[in-house]
Amino acid sequence: MMSAALYTSVITLFLGLTAWSAERVLASLRWPRRGAWLAALLLSVAIPAWRLPGALPQESPVQLPRPFPALRHATVRTGGPGRVGVRTLAARVRPSPGVRPSRHLWTTTMHKRVLLAFVASWGVISAMLLLRLLGAAAMLHRRAPEWAITEVDGTRVSVTDHLGPAVLGVLRPRIVVPAWFLTVSAQIRQSALMHEREHVRAQDGRWLLLSRLLIVLMPWNLPLWWLERRVRFAIEVDCDARVVRGGSPNAAYAEALLALAERMRTAARPAIGLFERRSLLARRIGILTARPQRWWRWAALPAYVLSAVSALAAVTLPSPPISAALGEQNAAERYAALLAAARFNDARTIGRLLANGTPDALAAATLIGWPWPTGVTHSGLVPPPDAAQRLAWMRRALAAAPRRADLLLLELNECTAWKLRCASAALLAQLGRLAPDNGAAALESLRFALRAKSGSRIDAALAAIGKSQRVDTYYTQRLSRLARALHQVGGESSQTAYEQVNDSDLSDSFRALLAVNTVCNPSSALTARRISLCRAASRALERGDTLLAAQTGASIALRLWPVGTQPHRTAARLHRQLDFMEVQSRQLLWPPGHHVEALFALADGKEWARILRWSAQCRSEQGLLRAQLRRAGLATDPPSGWRDPYR
Repeated sequence: MMSAALYTSVITLFLGLTAWSAERVLASLRWPRRGAWLAALLLSVAIPAWRLPGALPQESPVQLPRPFPALRHATVRTGGPGRVGVRTLAARVRPSPGVRPSRHLWTTTMHKRVLLAFVASWGVISAMLLLRLLGAAAMLHRRAPEWAITEVDGTRVSVTDHLGPAVLGVLRPRIVVPAWFLTVSAQIRQSALMHEREHVRAQDGRWLLLSRLLIVLMPWNLPLWWLERRVRFAIEVDCDARVVRGGSPNAAYAEALLALAERMRTAARPAIGLFERRSLLARRIGILTARPQRWWRWAALPAYVLSAVSALAAVTLPSPPISAALGEQNAAERYAALLAAARFNDARTIGRLLANGTPDALAAATLIGWPWPTGVTHSGLVPPPDAAQRLAWMRRALAAAPRRADLLLLELNECTAWKLRCASAALLAQLGRLAPDNGAAALESLRFALRAKSGSRIDAALAAIGKSQRVDTYYTQRLSRLARALHQVGGESSQTAYEQVNDSDLSDSFRALLAVNTVCNPSSALTARRISLCRAASRALERGDTLLAAQTGASIALRLWPVGTQPHRTAARLHRQLDFMEVQSRQLLWPPGHHVEALFALADGKEWARILRWSAQCRSEQGLLRAQLRRAGLATDPPSGWRDPYR
């Protein structure tokens, strides 16, 4: 964060030098100046936004101390039934040779404290600047109805007590003048009003507001404050030049500036006055009265060189980290430390689940932990339990509950995902006997047939799916039982338990449904028999217990049934219903208006525990989602004129 702020400030400084030298060149050519400063102002945000993402280190640009030394002696019991062996999880993370930790000069704790102070100061200063800007705007808006509106020398103005001459407003700018302005000479009035009209025509108020908002956004960027002041001055000088080119004599216009300066007060921040600071008035008058000299164009040659060099430096300046090698090493060691801590926590949870020994606890132990089933080493860490050992836990669970079709389907999915040698045919036959009206076994058979590229086996699996009543993956049953075991036995939070089981179920369902979607795709030159089988399979999928299964069935039916037929209309209604519920579910994560209490419920964990209770009562994911939407006060059925915004 601080390295990014320093990088942004240096870039802004180089851009300021570029604009300063470019201004010298533009002045020698008698061209407008504000373009150079406005470009520098915008690029001071654009270049860091382009260069910084992905370039910053994970922590400070110094060596971090060794992470999690206590994990070297952490142990967890794993294995089969009875007495089990002990596996040691050691976080063997060693700093690279030649790098000494800077524990005494700049520690991680010190870095975090300084970073916290920097962020807190940033927030306070930005809030104060924003409140000051909004307060001035509110004051002017509150006083505006009190001002009399009149016409002076053909220009519509608002007459104030002391404010002005100035331009107020951005979207609908108005010219305001003080009461004493009506008593000055006609020449002074005409010069001042011409100046303000030029501000309105050039829409200078928008650029000044943008520069002020950038200051509010990055108050720590000191060169940006200088840029903002130079933008204001360049805008006034350019406006003076346009007034002079419009017919006002230089000397008379300069005298008008001096006469008004004696009586004017400094304009409020949202206003564009005839001048901003008295110290800049002399420079403006000097620019107006200076005689053009041709030799200055050649004298500006060094400014050309400086402008090019500073612009090149701003674009090519390397972005943080300060030391790329050290930043990469810090990121690697931090990743290793976090991975070691995650492995230690997961191993402790697995130990509790295995010690419990219930079917749900054993099945939950196979789902949690490392996402790599065959084990991954990083920085010398001990590999996790392998896939065969996890499968042994799953078989223990199924042996204790042989009538649980959800556990049997889970074992079959894990065998496929981990590419283990399992008796898949026997598992499919057993799943078919346990749930003869469920097409989940046939759906798994379709996966194997598609992998073998056997057309007869694909047709047989599709026929079996079409003859079934539904295609259930036991989503809510698995979610309620396994997540509850993770929460109550393993000690995980309700949210973590829900996410671990839900993510595993989604991946299993996606692989199975992707197979049937591939087979029933019209682009694969479907035969008449295959189309008939896919239509029958789509009806069973539409009655599935997950949103993904029902949407897959409805999509297949929409593709394969002619428009206007009863199956096509039924699939269209179902697809529209599911799409609407999915769109509504996004408000559960960021609910607008009066649904904000659902967000706080998710934050404190109460909503996750409630979801686990509802999952035990609902047969399908659709029913669980309806319960959540009704709890948040959201509609579950699409209105007549609703259209999916994502289609």
